[in-house]
Amino acid sequence: MSLKSLAAATILAVAATAAGAQTRPAAPPRARVRGEIVDSVRNRLLTGATVQLSATDNSGRILSTTSNLQGIFQIDEVPAGTYLVGFLHPFLDSLGVESNLLRLEVSTDEPISLTLATPSAATLIEARCGAPTAELPRGMFFGTVRSASGSAITTPARVRAQYNTNRVTERGLERVPNVRIATSNAEGTFAVCGVPANTTITVRGFSGADSSGFVELPVPGNGLLLRDLVIGSAQRVQQRTTAGGARVTSVLTGKAALRGVARNQTGQPVNGARVTLWGTGVEATANASGQYQFAALPEGTYTVEVRAVGFQPHRAPADLFAARDNVVDLTLTPLITTVDTMRVRANRAVPLEEFERRRKLGFGHFLTEDDLKKKGPTYMGDIFRGLPGVVTMPGQFGRDRVLIRGTGMTGDCAPAVFLNGLYVNIEDGDLDNIINPKDVRAIELYSRVASIPLQFQTRNGCGSAVIWTGARMDDPPVKK
Repeated sequence: MSLKSLAAATILAVAATAAGAQTRPAAPPRARVRGEIVDSVRNRLLTGATVQLSATDNSGRILSTTSNLQGIFQIDEVPAGTYLVGFLHPFLDSLGVESNLLRLEVSTDEPISLTLATPSAATLIEARCGAPTAELPRGMFFGTVRSASGSAITTPARVRAQYNTNRVTERGLERVPNVRIATSNAEGTFAVCGVPANTTITVRGFSGADSSGFVELPVPGNGLLLRDLVIGSAQRVQQRTTAGGARVTSVLTGKAALRGVARNQTGQPVNGARVTLWGTGVEATANASGQYQFAALPEGTYTVEVRAVGFQPHRAPADLFAARDNVVDLTLTPLITTVDTMRVRANRAVPLEEFERRRKLGFGHFLTEDDLKKKGPTYMGDIFRGLPGVVTMPGQFGRDRVLIRGTGMTGDCAPAVFLNGLYVNIEDGDLDNIINPKDVRAIELYSRVASIPLQFQTRNGCGSAVIWTGARMDDPPVKK
């Protein structure tokens, strides 16, 4: 071949190559998909969620990733096509729902941003409890009843939730108990509807012979309370105590144990803190390291309460299992001191003239501020313990109930309670529900009906306890 012919062939080959490059189809687009996952119930981003993109034309083609600590996820090089986007997370499982699926079209190389979210509290409540009504509060307690033994519950469980509301009547301020009950499904899932937001409720679960204790739980502002309940077995035994004389008390026992540390807000141990488990009748005292310990406790979810002088009472739920190391650490908050510029106080803590006049008559039993300081009470029962005609008995919430000792054919009963002169309906004798012993400034106790002054008489036939609270007489005067 001549040089002229070779050059012509080369030109033709280059031209053919150029023509082929112009007609070759472009590479399919691949996009970056990035976004965040919002926990709409708890108002935060959701970490550790598994995000999946499933191709609609090929169910076997699934792209996945996991959201990071900031709730952000990203999948690079997503081929063109149509996808369904969703996510998996244990929190969704606890709600008993699946994530909504979004339809995603990838047609260019442009990055795509997405926002995935759990259903809101309002949506979850309406799905379980129905449309809002004016009769019931718009709240829900949702969870699963589990057996402390680890086995499945054999019969549907019943969950009882109670909260109190106050109403003013001609007799004074009365507490009105409200009860809501739900039955679980075969898996133990339950939904108690009609509980109020921003309120503390007391709950208990039952299934067959097993049950939980009484558990105090706060309902958040969005109205959705999420908490599982553990139920287990318990035995009631009689136990002799020497406190206040030889008496036999009833306590709950089992195979569970509990330990922990009581600390203040700075992490320092609180020596001598009193720890009780509601409804069991048992009590422990924290040592110098703040450590407390219980043995032979019933199984299930119970409320642990800790009290110490100078601190507000603190309560926390505890799930007790027989074969586990159950640990609940407790943090106590100091009693709140009111800022002087915001203080509201009367000229006198107790109407002393009337108080002294009744005390001189000698018909009741009276405690002054000095008497109360000597007692150094942590509970209201500490104030009344040892007074004539009074018996303190363990209550269902672990606190002592204040009762008037019965005579003849009558049994022990709760006295009528007057708080700063106003009648308060407390039928069970559990004074700690409404009164902090540190606020008490004086006490009048009339254990005999015939001795009750006219203004403190009721028809309960069980005596009256008149409790005065307010500022101490030896407090410094208010600055003007």
